[in-house]
Amino acid sequence: MKNIAILGLALLLALPIGASVSSAAVKPQNDNLVKVFVHFKETPGHSERGLVRAFGGTVTHSYTIIPAVAAEVPESSIQGLLRNPHVVAVEEDRKVEAVGITYDTEYSNAWGIEKIESGYAHESGNKGSGVKIGIIDSGINYNHPDLAPNYVGGYDFYYYDTNPMDVYGHGTHVAGTACAADNDNGNVDPKLGVVGVAPECALYSLRVLGNSGSGYESDIVYAIQWALGDSIDIYWNGEYQDSVVGERLDIVNLSLGSSQAYSTASEMTFARAEERGLIIVAAAGNSGNPSGKGDNVIYPAKYDSVIAVAATDTNNNRASFSSTGSAVELAAPGVSVYSTWNDNTDYNGNATTCRDGSADDCYKYGSGTSMASPHVAGVAALIIAAGYSDYNGDGVVNNRDVRAILNASAIDLGTTGRDTKYGFGLVNALSAVQLASSDINHTPVANAGADQTVVDSDGNGTESIVLNGSASSDSDGSIVLYQWYEGAALLATSVSPTLLFTLGTHTVTLIVTDNEGSKASDSVLINVTSESSGGTSCPPGWAKKGLCTP
Repeated sequence: MKNIAILGLALLLALPIGASVSSAAVKPQNDNLVKVFVHFKETPGHSERGLVRAFGGTVTHSYTIIPAVAAEVPESSIQGLLRNPHVVAVEEDRKVEAVGITYDTEYSNAWGIEKIESGYAHESGNKGSGVKIGIIDSGINYNHPDLAPNYVGGYDFYYYDTNPMDVYGHGTHVAGTACAADNDNGNVDPKLGVVGVAPECALYSLRVLGNSGSGYESDIVYAIQWALGDSIDIYWNGEYQDSVVGERLDIVNLSLGSSQAYSTASEMTFARAEERGLIIVAAAGNSGNPSGKGDNVIYPAKYDSVIAVAATDTNNNRASFSSTGSAVELAAPGVSVYSTWNDNTDYNGNATTCRDGSADDCYKYGSGTSMASPHVAGVAALIIAAGYSDYNGDGVVNNRDVRAILNASAIDLGTTGRDTKYGFGLVNALSAVQLASSDINHTPVANAGADQTVVDSDGNGTESIVLNGSASSDSDGSIVLYQWYEGAALLATSVSPTLLFTLGTHTVTLIVTDNEGSKASDSVLINVTSESSGGTSCPPGWAKKGLCTP
């Protein structure tokens, strides 16, 4: 993917202390217009949008997921905007592109589906039924016979209408890998068709790229906001036109990006979407080199909230073009991947393979991390359909468990453990589904309380002590047994027993057992001192007089 030239303004300008709108707003004449995000202290309303207009700008997007608007403004007005106390920052609305494709019976056609063992998951009855996957890309040819059975709807954020049809082709290819229907029913030629990783998913087209495969971050932010089920406001020539209600999706795939520097607007958007439960998968980029050296993962894949996917070939080797770096999280098939296409010609005007001469029923081979990413999105759908539980043991069942299962079930490639070429390894659908559907019991946490030093208050050589194991916990069940030991001797079996200890130091161990038989332990030190020795808690003679509490 080529680098996009950066406009002549600072990537992120800090807020200076400055003047009000009335003293600074001068509409420039014959000035270069630049596409920017204007960040405010609060969610923008009429006054914030009016501020942009006062400086000669045209608002194109007004967000709720982040406190910002996207706008076209005269370049010379940026410093004036920044002098307003309500403005936090102004940054470029960067151009993004589809992560390019290089050219080179249904299951046998899609070698990647076999490589990651999706077919075995399908045979068990799991085809990702009803799991909502949004393809944020150039659109989808929703009339394609392999995509139409699963297509539900979407939105065109490039032209702002409800017809997110694909003209470029890239999004249709990506969608086929994730969600092409398993419809080899004798009425079509199975030698040409394909099947997706999640062939019964609910497929959505979120178009953000134009007919040449490029677009802007500002539309991606709107697409993410829509995918959270939030409304988006439509502006035309800077004027509000309408609001569109989004659809809450489970997963989004972005086989697009930019090698330019990071964007605050995008990072905030993806972070907040991930916090709200959205699974975000993106192509790591085709900016790698044959040696696999360097840190060249593109954005948005490079953000912590996004799963960055590298590409592998049929031999599980890293594709020479696949980007590398610490952000790479998983790898998936991305070389000579056969999938659905939008019409009977490719980018270069070459003929594609079509069934029955229909331009709506075409296929082609493509290589790139764009092809790898939807494999992972599809496996995420299978995990959700399997009915996963609190895999990471944080007490909440959410998208982070899906991510943890994806990583834990991957087949380790390259250097042992996570590395910069393959991440945690090659995604594996069968292992992921097995892990998600197994009854995984998380180990409980034992807490024997704080160490205690007490004084033998009546001088009889013993002291009564209350132990407390109530802070023990079990994230996926309950603790059914508490056992307190000193050495091999069982002292008690209640949560907070009162026990008699002799002078000296005692090590008491608490063993807890959860409802599925898992155990955990913790120890506490009990130190009983004589009154004559004083101790640190109660001076000699005070305890008997009630002057202190040990």
